[in-house]
Amino acid sequence: MLSNYLNLQFDLAGKPVSGFCMQIHDDFHETYAVVLDGYHSFCVWLDGNANWKFSKYANIEPGILDKVISQLKALKPSK
Repeated sequence: MLSNYLNLQFDLAGKPVSGFCMQIHDDFHETYAVVLDGYHSFCVWLDGNANWKFSKYANIEPGILDKVISQLKALKPSK
């Protein structure tokens, strides 16, 4: 379970990426605000079909999105 705030730090193709993620209140989805150094902030959320979605205008490399989502998945208890 995410305790309101998660530090993000990883390398992608030799480029260091750092920032943070925090869960935000949303009545419909499990939603997280993501802030990464050098990028505009964006949101990711788990929809009703258990698929991860992200902000329509998120201007990030797909590998970064994959890393963020994998770190969020690692925090969720398995069913």
